[in-house]
Formats: sequence, C-alpha cells, structure tokens
Amino acid sequence: MKLRVLGCSGSDLPGHRLTSFLVNQTVLLDAGTVTAALSLEEQAAITDIFVSHPHLDHIKDILFLADNLIEFFASNERPPVNICGLPKVIESIATHLLNDTIWPDFTAIPKRAPVLTYKTLVPGDPCRAGGLTVAAFPVNHARSASGFVLWGENPGENLAYTGDTGPQDAFWESLTTLAFPVKNLITEASFPNSMTELALASKHLTPALLRRELEKLPYKPKIFIYHMKSPFSAHIQEDLQRDLAGFAYHLMREEETLHF
Repeated sequence: MKLRVLGCSGSDLPGHRLTSFLVNQTVLLDAGTVTAALSLEEQAAITDIFVSHPHLDHIKDILFLADNLIEFFASNERPPVNICGLPKVIESIATHLLNDTIWPDFTAIPKRAPVLTYKTLVPGDPCRAGGLTVAAFPVNHARSASGFVLWGENPGENLAYTGDTGPQDAFWESLTTLAFPVKNLITEASFPNSMTELALASKHLTPALLRRELEKLPYKPKIFIYHMKSPFSAHIQEDLQRDLAGFAYHLMREEETLHF
C-alpha cells in the first residue's frame, strides 16, 4: 500500500497544507488539499474520496477537483468519482456544499456523465477501492465523523486512520474486532498538553490524551502523527517525545510517500 501525503497540517499557512492522503494513486482519504498538490493527470486518476467528516479543512478541494475534471468528464465516458462517507457526512456535503449556492452540484453535471456521485457507507461494512478493502468506524468529533481501516489481499498490509478525533472508546474497540492487528495508525495531536481544555472542547487530542487513547489497544501499532496546529508545533513535538515514550512514531510531512 502506497500513501502520498498531500497535506497533513491542522493549519492553513504557507508551507502547511490541509489534510489529504492519496492511497495507491486513486483513493483519497479526505480532500483538504488536492488540486494544489496533484497534476491534472493525477487528479483524473482519482476514483474514490473517503471523507472522515464534513469540516471544511477535510473537504474543500472536492469543489476544485470537480471543477478541474468537468471538461474531462464532458468529453470522455468514465465512472464518476465516488464521495464516500457515513450518511450524515454525505447529507452535510449535499446540503451545505454541492448545493448550487456555495458550489455547483457536480453530482448532476454534466448531465450525461456527472463528475461526482455519493456512496453512503455503513459502519463496519467493507467496500473495495483502489485494490484495497476499506471500512469506516465512528469516532468522536464532528457530526457523524468516522475513521477508516484499509487493508490489502494480505491483511498484514493494513492502515488505520482516525481522522480528527477526541477521546473515545468506540473506534479502539472496533479495531480489536478486526481479524488482524493494525500495524500502522494515522492519528492526530492537534494541541499541546497546555491546551487540554481547548482540545477537549473541540474534540481533538493532545499528546497526553493520545497516550491514554493508545493504551486502549492491546498492541502497539506504529503511529503516524498528523493535524498538528502549526503555531503550536514545537510544543506539541516536545510533549510527544515525553508522552509517546515506548511507541514508535513518525511526524508526517507534506509530499512524503509512505509504504505500508
């Protein structure tokens, strides 16, 4: 499994891109940064966008991706790009984003071959995308937010992605029901420990809170940290060094490619 980091920051600042990961060249986990990172040819290869939650920093480039691809769809017959998410995530995008007010409804245009379509997921039910199996599991964040687990023909080739999340039990319990232990985990550390109250209020994690969450798993996957709020990055990294002692972890960087 090949994952390219298009954006992994919790802040939109020069040198810091919003969340999006490209898997096996065709599947997106969230779409905060797509069009600024990929060529038009690379954008045209995308078949599925798995949306963890409908906050703008995870969905904004659905708009510009659709706009970039409309001429391609108008002149070539190909299946639409699937926007995949739990029911209320899909409802939020359809109602508040692709509604012909904020942006054209690209699930209806071009009429003969629309650029986008919606694919509603059921928690825990696997689907196929990019040669992988993908399942969504609810997390504690925005309206109907979820994380995702992806695995290949060999279940040892696997990855879990929490998306943005606060403290919870459900997601970790879901991971323990899988037929395999998760080897790689992308998760967040948005704020330093000194801002715990804000993290809890906004349903995010600090390094200390993350440590408590990871201890709910009966095994130790390799941890990949994303969504650090850039103004607090140095303090978050100091806290991570202390609070993730005993865990193998990696700070994600824009434009790196990881193999799982």
